[in-house]
Amino acid sequence: YVADEDTTIYNPGLTLLTQSEKERLVASLIQNRQTGLSTNHWTENNEYAFDFLKQKLDPLHMYELSGYLGILPYWGAILYLGALFAQQNARGIFPLVYGLCALGVFGPVLLLVANGP
Repeated sequence: YVADEDTTIYNPGLTLLTQSEKERLVASLIQNRQTGLSTNHWTENNEYAFDFLKQKLDPLHMYELSGYLGILPYWGAILYLGALFAQQNARGIFPLVYGLCALGVFGPVLLLVANGP
């Protein structure tokens, strides 16, 4: 199927690329960028085009976060149990432990997005 502007009126969820196609495109974009940077053949125009395409295909930075999101439930459970232990046994330092646990969950997200692909 080919979609144009008229079909999005009747089917607003219609996309031209599936999620797996977008993931493959982002992976190949990043691989080409890394190859271009390592061989010094990456120009400013290439970087502009890369940024544009990467933003359109992966606006939530899922490529960078995919590894972390895989371990996040386990990491979050460990931090939660640590905070629960501090709440029950060391009430004086619980606010500090709570803040450190929050930083432990959200800090890696900020670092991964800031460092980019």
